[in-house]
Amino acid sequence: MTKYIYAYTHAGNANPWKRATGQSGNFPIKVGETTKPGVARVKQQLTTAFPGLIGVDILFHSEVAERRDGSSFSDHDVRQVLGNAGVVSAGGEWVEASLAEVRGAVVSLQSGLPFDPVRVQTFRMRDEQSRAVSETAAYFRGNADDEPKYLWNAKMRFGKTFTTYQLACEMGWTKVLVLTYKPAVRSQWREDLLSHIDFASWRYIDRDTPSDAADALVDGDDPFVWFASFQDVTGRTPDGKVKPRNETLHIIDWDCIVIDEFHFGAATAAAREVYDPQDSTEAELAKVVDKALDQSNDTDAELVTVDLGLSTRCHLHLSGTPFKAITNGEYAEDQVFDWTYIDEQREKQAREQSGGENPYASLPRMEMYTYSMGDTAAVWADDGAFDGFDLNTYFGAKEEGGTYVFDHPDHVKSWLDLIRGKKQIKGAIIEGTKPPFPYEASRFASGVRHSVWFMQDIAACEAMASLLRSDTFFSTYEVYVAAGAGAGVGAAALQPARAAIKRAESDGKSGSITLSCGKLMTGVTVPQWSSIFMLRSLKAPESYFQAAFRVQSPWTESGEIRKETAYIFEFDPNRALGLVALYGTELANNAPDRETTQRDVLGELVNFLPIFAIDGGQMEQLDTDAILDWAHGGISANSLARKWRSVDLYNLNGVTMGRLLRDPDLIAELEQIEDFRNIREEAERVVTASEKLAKTKRDGGSKSEQKKSKSELAIQRKSIREKLKKVSAKVLIFMYVTDFREERLHHVIESLDTDLFLRATGLSIEGFRKLTDAGVFDVAQMNDAIQKFRYFERKSLESVQ
Repeated sequence: MTKYIYAYTHAGNANPWKRATGQSGNFPIKVGETTKPGVARVKQQLTTAFPGLIGVDILFHSEVAERRDGSSFSDHDVRQVLGNAGVVSAGGEWVEASLAEVRGAVVSLQSGLPFDPVRVQTFRMRDEQSRAVSETAAYFRGNADDEPKYLWNAKMRFGKTFTTYQLACEMGWTKVLVLTYKPAVRSQWREDLLSHIDFASWRYIDRDTPSDAADALVDGDDPFVWFASFQDVTGRTPDGKVKPRNETLHIIDWDCIVIDEFHFGAATAAAREVYDPQDSTEAELAKVVDKALDQSNDTDAELVTVDLGLSTRCHLHLSGTPFKAITNGEYAEDQVFDWTYIDEQREKQAREQSGGENPYASLPRMEMYTYSMGDTAAVWADDGAFDGFDLNTYFGAKEEGGTYVFDHPDHVKSWLDLIRGKKQIKGAIIEGTKPPFPYEASRFASGVRHSVWFMQDIAACEAMASLLRSDTFFSTYEVYVAAGAGAGVGAAALQPARAAIKRAESDGKSGSITLSCGKLMTGVTVPQWSSIFMLRSLKAPESYFQAAFRVQSPWTESGEIRKETAYIFEFDPNRALGLVALYGTELANNAPDRETTQRDVLGELVNFLPIFAIDGGQMEQLDTDAILDWAHGGISANSLARKWRSVDLYNLNGVTMGRLLRDPDLIAELEQIEDFRNIREEAERVVTASEKLAKTKRDGGSKSEQKKSKSELAIQRKSIREKLKKVSAKVLIFMYVTDFREERLHHVIESLDTDLFLRATGLSIEGFRKLTDAGVFDVAQMNDAIQKFRYFERKSLESVQ
């Protein structure tokens, strides 16, 4: 029969203990044993001692009382471990300890490790984490001579930090360097290493570790992880030397360099223009990163191979949205492990249906609600100022006389009435029903108790905070501005946010609202956030979904799941659904089955992430066709032609041109085409100009020097781009005349009608595939262009039937 150790305390025991001891602080904790599930035993005791207390201020924990060899231990053994550690007995089964100390004693007995009140985590890897470790380890071992790199394309809550440490153990590594563009993730890397029993021998180093202590750990026998900001490591002293605190990093032969949040900055030069967030505000860094993501398909955003001057055996890159890096050919298929929201929710559903333990149970499902404001603006804005609705314009703000104000305060106030369901909109009442609004509908009550509002800049955050605090309804919420230097930099920004939520709970407020323009939007966890209001215009699915999935973090207390559903509230449906469609395209690009289409992915996505559109007085749950109608609606022949001649379709930079030059067969084929006679010389000039620009930026060249270098690069690109536009136009002709209905670039590349393709484009299918593999053609943008063409074609045919 299974034996359990249980521990609890409660407010009912607090006052007599304080009167008897005159002390304050932790309540005494009772440590007992039972063969019943622990919580059932606690309820049995408390019902007798404190009628009506159940569920009020109970601190509870329960563990199986079993050692590694299968033998059991008793509650007396737990109290003895605590006593040996200096914990005072409060009489009988009661001890004056924290819950962490009790857990530490139980874990010590379970594992046979020394007592440690910090190292109390014992959970094992989930199936997908084990697969990630085994597949990555196999790749590294099979390519050990090539300084291999591997990418984990895994959504938030996959457990990238914990799984990375498990990979380090599997590989037998002893020296691991973790680099990130988002310093706020530091706490997660530290806590996961120091709190789990599997990593008891590992040591942790970061910029706060004294130099002599860090050197001692490096010279010691224990394995260690060194965490550093990417900006800090790439930064230099005024005379161009490595910063003194980073000198040790450059003399270590690392087993692995891990780049966390790889999509932030690791691929574009623009994101490296601010080298050290400690020397400037995080807001500046956030703007650079957001610009790099939102303009990630702009050919002026030069791809960079970062040379850190560090020596390593392996590279591991971690990201939840590395779409551009994958589609541009930076990783082969056997260099990527994928774990998406769809994978997670599919597994959660399967476990629910099969019964038994479900490690995914606490991961909430997402729902999106879009509210049409552009089409209804004329109803509630007399001046009709918001045709062609744009969130950045709508919520635009500025500083005036030391305070922040909205450019259109009356419209923002109307929006606050809208989300409370207080604004009468045309058709808002239909046959006695009304669509749900965030701060009115009961279905959203738990979701909006603690929310985050994603604004465009510090001015908008501050202006919104002032408006909310002066509003009769919203002043009952704790409003916290997570923006600007006052909110802290990097990891320091997390604690104030948690403190604000705690104040809301302790002061009996309606809840909390966190206002952010980028801070805390990546790499950190705020479990209580259950909804996000998207109040800024974003163009890249990477930045959009990184923010959206912030609120999907699990929230559990005392074993109880507090968050079943998390919500995205969106107020620019065209933008949002366009990004959903593009997200579907990119997930399809990365799907193991190369025949998977955007439509296939969207069909499964809306099963696990239902999308509801509120327009006027009606609410509709959108299916795949409806999403594509929203996303591609309004496509004309002219706009389609512009898409197929857009610079977004091509990546012309030093990296892609370098790949092109390393393929003599491809160069030889291109040189047979009149337009590409001089492709070798033109590609070499792009490589040279790219290297010159990167060096100018790296060496801190003046703005005029950088501008000159950019201009030279732009001239070299333009010539190649104009020739590629002719090729893409001919690909469109091929698609039009072929019998096959292509849905993806993959279908074009693997077309069986090779002769027709050659006649239509002047280029062989194999040559076109090589250009795509080199990243010269942007796969994601080409897929989007192909799908828009097919949508336009279908709608044109329907209109004549």
